[in-house]
Amino acid sequence: MLHSLSSLRDLLKSMIASTRLVALVVDFFGTDAFDVANGVNLPSYLFFPSPAMILSFCFYLPKLDEMVSCQYRDLREPIQIPGCVAIPGKDLVEAVEDRKSDTYKWFLLICKMYSLAKGIVVNSFMDLEPGAIKALQEEPGCPSIYPVGPLVRTGSSGTVGDGSHCIIWLDDQLRGSVLFVSFGSGGTVSRYQLIELALGLEKSGQRFLWVVKSPDDESAKAVFFGVSSLNDLLNYLPDGFLERTKGRGLVVPSWAPQAQILSHDSTGGFLTHCGWNSTLESIVNGVPLIAWPLFAEQKMNAVMLTEDIKVALSPKFDENGLVVREEIAKVVNILMEGEEGKQIGIRMQHLKEAAVKALKHEGSSAKALSELALNWKNLTV
Repeated sequence: MLHSLSSLRDLLKSMIASTRLVALVVDFFGTDAFDVANGVNLPSYLFFPSPAMILSFCFYLPKLDEMVSCQYRDLREPIQIPGCVAIPGKDLVEAVEDRKSDTYKWFLLICKMYSLAKGIVVNSFMDLEPGAIKALQEEPGCPSIYPVGPLVRTGSSGTVGDGSHCIIWLDDQLRGSVLFVSFGSGGTVSRYQLIELALGLEKSGQRFLWVVKSPDDESAKAVFFGVSSLNDLLNYLPDGFLERTKGRGLVVPSWAPQAQILSHDSTGGFLTHCGWNSTLESIVNGVPLIAWPLFAEQKMNAVMLTEDIKVALSPKFDENGLVVREEIAKVVNILMEGEEGKQIGIRMQHLKEAAVKALKHEGSSAKALSELALNWKNLTV
């Protein structure tokens, strides 16, 4: 980012000379560009693709940093972020795990810079996170907040494969009968956990569509840097697993068209890493969740989904950090067939309706986006 600032400055000057440029919108890690925008008299805006809860934590972090002397994971009581459900210190964003690290110092600096923005565009909506959004709007010194979500993909990207075989398979399944299992584009689990997950899905007796990636015992985000084939995965899956689950389970290596799968009538549940894009895609399609966070801000998202809005179940990890097959089978069956799963499904349907309403004319997100556009339009007059 720092190496590109001079090029960005030249580009902005060129655009200002030839068009009516009224604002610069940067990614939530792009705050170094604020000084460049100020230098050419452009207001800077931030696009925040994560939940309003995470943004509220970012504004609260400088205060928390002053109040607490120990590592956050060592706090006995959960942390009360303004407008949000209380979060245990061990479940905070990955960047603050070690307060002595350079990553923590960098993240703290980024959070302090957010107040310099003219406004912040958040990929969330009022009915989903009313407490966090209102807390941000009432925070002294906080920029204007524009919750414009849910902004999600509506179809396959087509960059890896069309995934048509997944949809064809789903077409043959009963409505709401399939559990979709995926840890996102970069998430994976250890070899032992992969085996337990496979045997747990088998033990549940439920239908499933599982996007499997090669396991990694060191890093849950290792598969950002590689892909797997089905032949590769045969080295890790339990012997006979594919044969025993043939017909009621479909194993797909590396990638599947998630947006299409979640919108399919046969999909009745989603075991997810709780990435925010995946969460919003679930909400707009009304698909209830099993929360299995891996890294980044996903543990915080999981707490919100399970403890606050209550649209997800959370499996229990044992003393070795594994979710064993019996626990997996139990949670899957509760979600797909149990009374608690039905109640979660009802709450998720209500959220789906609220998401649709937010984006309609006169909806909360449509109004927020219109307000932002009007502000920019007025700057051109």
